[in-house]
Amino acid sequence: MKPALHCIAFCLLLASSSGFSQGNSCSTPYSLTLDGVSRNFSITSLTGLALHCTNSIYSGTGHITIFSFTTNATASCVLIDLSTSGFQPAEALLYNKCSGGGALQNLETASSICFDDGTGLWAPSETLVLMPNHLYFLRVWTPGTGTLTLSAKNYDPPNNTCAGATVIGTTPVADNNACHKPSTEVTPIQLCAFSLENTAFYRYTIDVSGVSVLMISQINCDNGAAGATAGFQIGFFTGSCGSLVPLSCYAAVGGNVSAPTDSLPAGTQVTVAIDGMSGSNCSYLINAFNAVFLPVSIKYFTAWVAPTFNTLRWVTTNENGNTSFDIEKSPDGLHFHPIGTIREENNPRPAEDYTFQDHSSWPDQFYRLRIVGIHGQVIYSNIIHVIRSSVQTGQIIQNPVSGILQAKIISQKAEMTRLQILDGEGRMVKSENTRLDKGEHIYSLDIGQLPKGIYYLVIPGQGTQSGYKFIKL
Repeated sequence: MKPALHCIAFCLLLASSSGFSQGNSCSTPYSLTLDGVSRNFSITSLTGLALHCTNSIYSGTGHITIFSFTTNATASCVLIDLSTSGFQPAEALLYNKCSGGGALQNLETASSICFDDGTGLWAPSETLVLMPNHLYFLRVWTPGTGTLTLSAKNYDPPNNTCAGATVIGTTPVADNNACHKPSTEVTPIQLCAFSLENTAFYRYTIDVSGVSVLMISQINCDNGAAGATAGFQIGFFTGSCGSLVPLSCYAAVGGNVSAPTDSLPAGTQVTVAIDGMSGSNCSYLINAFNAVFLPVSIKYFTAWVAPTFNTLRWVTTNENGNTSFDIEKSPDGLHFHPIGTIREENNPRPAEDYTFQDHSSWPDQFYRLRIVGIHGQVIYSNIIHVIRSSVQTGQIIQNPVSGILQAKIISQKAEMTRLQILDGEGRMVKSENTRLDKGEHIYSLDIGQLPKGIYYLVIPGQGTQSGYKFIKL
């Protein structure tokens, strides 16, 4: 997401203080929990220079605060939302090693970010391949003292591919492109770009024959020492994933961008690929004018695997009444047929949770949702792929659970995996890397700190997830 920039060798940690209080050394860093929860941290008394950002607001001696985080077994992207008290600027630098004396080593220069307005998203550069189960360090420079607010999480964006495109309509959807990689499904010229760094895909359906307009608003971007350019390079396509047909492209800068299409017939499905200017990390709202009104927004759609069937689960928001969900299945991801229908819950809440069990599962299959609104408008969810070649099975031993969750897990082979706890809205609230030996064994996890409610223990397999519901008292 950031263009590579150069830093001379002595730019490791120019600091005039060497105390070892929490946060002022990589030997005693603030440890970031990758759970998406915002936490406040006091800026330390350690002083030093900004090493990367060249704007004059980064000149002079400031304060340095050190954080650490550990990647998971699959080396997922780590997304950090950072803000400073008093809107003071911040420089964030990534290192992959700490010496025995507490000095940071091996600066990942391309992953440096300058937050001129004191807020934004940090993620590793699109050129950096994170190491699994590795301890990294984030050096944050600020000109003054106060508070840093950070939330961090593992995040592999689903709409980094055409098949995972986010369905949008007239209502703006909040998103970001910080963890996205450059797409190989589209070319730079198809997006009016010289290169691609962080491609995100969206999809909408033309409502009335004529022109449609893609609108990206409230754009906030951050980048390296050269500064960030707010704006996007945009490509419009018809056709299906794997055989996209380019329509037009558009490039514009600014905090709000509008991109029109040519005149298209009603019912045309438009796929949009966007890429940030200069690879900037951007947050934004996105919607389309003259798009079919979405009867519902799909927040979460996934498949979990049981020994003899697959369970599909989705969470919706913004339901508008009398919505139905047709569950469709395919052997190849192209040709789908219906296998069931679920109608919207009565008295919809801000978020609704749905499940469907497919008892005629195959070794390899694809699923999608066909969503029909009150006036007959139709939209489709993203497509999910389920492979049953590596199914892990389990059982919650005692349910409800108060302090220690115990589960019996039967694994088909010995392997490292990452067990996850999801809350009722599909958000990961806890995870742990563990080794599963072939056969049956008991797994224990302390969940005493979790609030009361409904949760799911998720056991990943190859292309699958096995999920087990439990109640936390």
